[in-house]
Amino acid sequence: MSLPPLAAWPREGLAGASLLGRPASAELPVSACMWGGRPCCWSGESPPEKGEEDKPLPVTPTDAALPPPSSSPNPWEKEGSQQKFQLERLRKAFGASITPHGEVLIGEYLRGWKELIKLMDSLGTAFRLISRETSSKITLMQDHHSGLHGPHYHTVQSMVTFELANGLVGFQFLPAGRPPSGCRTLLRLHRALKWLELFLHKLGTSGKDEEPSQMCASAYQEALAPYHSWWVRQAAALAFMALPSRRELLHTVCAEEEQKARSLLHATVRTLFDVYNITQEVYAAHLMLELP
Repeated sequence: MSLPPLAAWPREGLAGASLLGRPASAELPVSACMWGGRPCCWSGESPPEKGEEDKPLPVTPTDAALPPPSSSPNPWEKEGSQQKFQLERLRKAFGASITPHGEVLIGEYLRGWKELIKLMDSLGTAFRLISRETSSKITLMQDHHSGLHGPHYHTVQSMVTFELANGLVGFQFLPAGRPPSGCRTLLRLHRALKWLELFLHKLGTSGKDEEPSQMCASAYQEALAPYHSWWVRQAAALAFMALPSRRELLHTVCAEEEQKARSLLHATVRTLFDVYNITQEVYAAHLMLELP
């Protein structure tokens, strides 16, 4: 991917791309929604009035049959959040998110993302925007998962059913007076999961002379670039250039000898592939893959 010289970039373009390592005051605001390339928080609308977001939603007849809402805190605040990234923890969390009936448990899904956040943080300050944007999406999903209507956010499938039945998805725009729906928010994580799945697959099957920056850029072009603005794509390209060497990255991903790292990467990628495909089928069945 060819990039224009930095001197040729407009000042507002550099300030809007915190992947370039600009000061925090110049970083792209979280509302810019990196994963969707569009504003996420009440874009073009007035913020909800005080107390508006707390109004109860209709209770469906299935409420009694649903599990109680989760009382656990944000998944990255505890459970060893200070520990270093571990690929095996990542694999187990996402593996545990798939039920015997082929549903995806949102709580375990978010725990898997907690490990992916650690992975992105380990890639250096250039990935700060990606990590921060992802964390904002996880926070929104955790709020849905542990909130008043938490039982409906037990699985991806129950979330979709609930939000469709109550007109909360927002196929054209955000429902007035409410934060982004669970369906819209999880779609951003879903797209990003494909990027990281492809990247880890390329890393696990790479040769000694292949560069992680090229692998990451290739995975990004396939999974995320179509949803991003030109400036975000250029900022991402620069971030990928800062990736460590293949040997260093394999050690970061799995502090074992290369053959074991490859084996664990293969198992992890297979798990991410399964979680992604189940979610993809649910969204495709309800024509929600292109939610704004």
